[in-house]
Amino acid sequence: MGKLKRNKKNARARLNPIASSSSADVKKDASTIQSKIVPLINKLSSTVANDKSMALGAITVLAEDQRMRGLLLKEKLVPILMEKCLNDSNDEIVVESFGLLRNLCIEQGYDVITYIWRNNIWTTIESCLDKINTSFKYLWENPTEKQDKSKVELLYDFTDNILNLIMVLASGSDEIFDSILDKIDPIIGFVVQLIQTRTKQTNTRGISDKLFNSTLEFIYEFSTESAEFIIKLNDLANLVEFISKIETGENKLAYVYLKGIEFNGYEVLNNQTDQEYIATQLHDLYTKITTIDLQNLKSQLVAISNPPDNTQKDISKQDLSYKSTLSCIEVTLDIITSMLEYLSSTTSETLEPIQLSSNVSKILISNIYPLIRELLQFEINNEGCLQLLEKILGALNNLTWLMVSSETFPVEWYDISIEIWNIILKLSSQPIHIQDVSLNILWGLVKSLGGQVSQLIPSDMINSLITSVKADNEDELRLYLSVVGFLGNVAPIIGNTAITKEISNFLMNSIELGISQSSNLQMVEILIESLNLIYEIFGDSSFEYDLEIYVGENYSTRLSSYEPEIKQIYKKLDKNKHPQLKLKLEETWLNLTRFIPYKNSERV
Repeated sequence: MGKLKRNKKNARARLNPIASSSSADVKKDASTIQSKIVPLINKLSSTVANDKSMALGAITVLAEDQRMRGLLLKEKLVPILMEKCLNDSNDEIVVESFGLLRNLCIEQGYDVITYIWRNNIWTTIESCLDKINTSFKYLWENPTEKQDKSKVELLYDFTDNILNLIMVLASGSDEIFDSILDKIDPIIGFVVQLIQTRTKQTNTRGISDKLFNSTLEFIYEFSTESAEFIIKLNDLANLVEFISKIETGENKLAYVYLKGIEFNGYEVLNNQTDQEYIATQLHDLYTKITTIDLQNLKSQLVAISNPPDNTQKDISKQDLSYKSTLSCIEVTLDIITSMLEYLSSTTSETLEPIQLSSNVSKILISNIYPLIRELLQFEINNEGCLQLLEKILGALNNLTWLMVSSETFPVEWYDISIEIWNIILKLSSQPIHIQDVSLNILWGLVKSLGGQVSQLIPSDMINSLITSVKADNEDELRLYLSVVGFLGNVAPIIGNTAITKEISNFLMNSIELGISQSSNLQMVEILIESLNLIYEIFGDSSFEYDLEIYVGENYSTRLSSYEPEIKQIYKKLDKNKHPQLKLKLEETWLNLTRFIPYKNSERV
């Protein structure tokens, strides 16, 4: 059920498949390759620095377009870039090349990341880091010496590109992440040195805001993924003391990254949960993020998308400001989502209801929910212009399930639940992944609202969900599980036997589907959830719909026929690879062996 962990910033293995091209498109692509792509690719091998630099600039712009990027990759852009540009004698070309390579990894994901990793990009990265380290040491050892500003900025850009490339590489696969983690100790030390140029006691030349943000992002991303990284960092720099000395000034993004690093460290280095600490962190994030003007942010986006006759420098400044502000909101949502998940999991071992302190409840109701609601309404009203809808819903989902898991609801939560319900219903036409999170939220709200939902569910919603849900791919299976959870919780409280019957038959069919496709672990999850909901819906023969549906539809006979097959699925499930799933299936199967005779005895 319900709770979501923080989304990773860099998606793994998400190559968007390109639809099959028509013959006209193929001819158009062939013409583009010959007229634009091939000449630019050829110039990457030029010995004339200016030609190579101009080609890199043009390719970087073209690669922002998905179709053009595909054509560039088809013409071996990545191997040529690695062979001809990354080790160039011209520093500007090297910096531009790493920036382009980073962008390609971000956009293309697993395939490009795996290719460059297997072709030993790490050796090149380590060599670059040695050069960067040497350059910074010179700057730090000669703080009063006048430096060429353009060379210092180039050094900052180079460092930024390398650190970002390492982060993207680490997102490629668990294997690559673990390999980088094994080699990361000297990089942590170097990044800490860079950050310390922005501390209260520093006597060294401070790095730029852009690089400062990248160093903090580096620490934040790795600390989000790895407890081992946090321990390494804490051993090197004493995390609490390190954070306390850093000055962020008016830099909101740096402030938010620091809050994220602090929380990640708290999760790993503290054995006890301090709700007041979490309350303070949530309030601090709320205070910082609510100073952002969303309408102004939208105006910045419009200005960047439709630039007037500004200089390129002015456009770049606007773009950097927009991206920084957008990242600030995005990272804040990630941290809030994690904090809510953390609060709701503190008693998961005992399965007891969560007891939220009055201060935490107040901040959640008075600060965090209004913040999430404002962001959600803004995205809905502005056609998702910030592209943060999924992250906003993730935070709202975890807030909903935290409240559902609490021993008592705040008085205000009932009205809030109805408000959320009405907002979420507006998202029915969104893509599958948005529908999935939306249904997870509605699933939680059903538990909050009880029988009240019968007045809130549109008349065609239940049948529409049942008839449209599919089990053809991973995204659809996630949505399928959410549909099962939502409808299964609606069934016993809807107050309409016909609808309860429709949902119950859907659940029984889902059990059969889960049995027939049990090699797919997501289908096993659907099987487990569907069975458990059948137990809940028909837990007592006194329910007004029990006789007509459970007895009338001969559910006992059907469930009895499923039992031996479910037992076999349980036996085949590898407890070493999937211990939690096997435990859940064992409990569900054992409950089935008890449920069938219990139901058979009810009317004897």
